[in-house]
Amino acid sequence: MAPLMDWAADTYGEQLRVGKLEVDGNPSTRDAYEVQGIPTLILYRGGEVVARHEGAIAKPQLQAFLDANL
Repeated sequence: MAPLMDWAADTYGEQLRVGKLEVDGNPSTRDAYEVQGIPTLILYRGGEVVARHEGAIAKPQLQAFLDANL
């Protein structure tokens, strides 16, 4: 897992589960999740998308994104 995602999993503990999918090897899943850019971060709550971010993100922006949406 990417270092920032490791950091997010460690920092947000019970609030967040982190998974990773290699989209190049899974085009049908990529299309189902409408991934347009890599990396793509999708947050779900109760099975519904609550936020998404596509493209690179620095740690301060990731923290702000997670704080705003968790």
